[in-house]
Amino acid sequence: MDNPQPSTIVPEDWDDFVKFISQHRDDIAGGGYDLRIERDWASSLTDEDLLLLVQHCPSSRLTIASAARSLDVLQVLSLDESAAVREAVADNVRVSSDILSALSIDLVSAVRMAVAENQNVAVQDLDSLSKDAVNFVRWGVAHNEKTPSEVLEFLLKDPDSYVSDEAKRNPNAPKRGFWSRMLGKS
Repeated sequence: MDNPQPSTIVPEDWDDFVKFISQHRDDIAGGGYDLRIERDWASSLTDEDLLLLVQHCPSSRLTIASAARSLDVLQVLSLDESAAVREAVADNVRVSSDILSALSIDLVSAVRMAVAENQNVAVQDLDSLSKDAVNFVRWGVAHNEKTPSEVLEFLLKDPDSYVSDEAKRNPNAPKRGFWSRMLGKS
């Protein structure tokens, strides 16, 4: 017997969505439905409902990753097979430094860049990411206003001009004296 594809459901409004989940919880858990969620709705659902959707509705994972407030939900999504979902977790302003630390060594550079730009990232992870082989990950560190001046001083010497220029623009960048600027010294 063939496994039928789940029905994709796009509810009309919040009330329809909540009603559908409560009436079809077992069918959702059984893979019978793939619900698509609106970003605004993700922040209003319970952790139980969000985890149900994360586990059984692939169409909702990216939206939930970007809008979730629950660290339990974000932790589960940080392990998702989709790099886009992991990147959305790293972009989420509510994600913890512990989750970001785990994502800072992700194999996908876009995920590491999102970590580098997040204000919740730990300073030791910014230091590690400042040495990343991928220039736009280092640019993310240079762009982060949480990056300490010691790390920015290292990035000021980066061989990629986009990275070094961004490090110069960071408010925490070490300030060079008048004569150093005039003579072109770092």
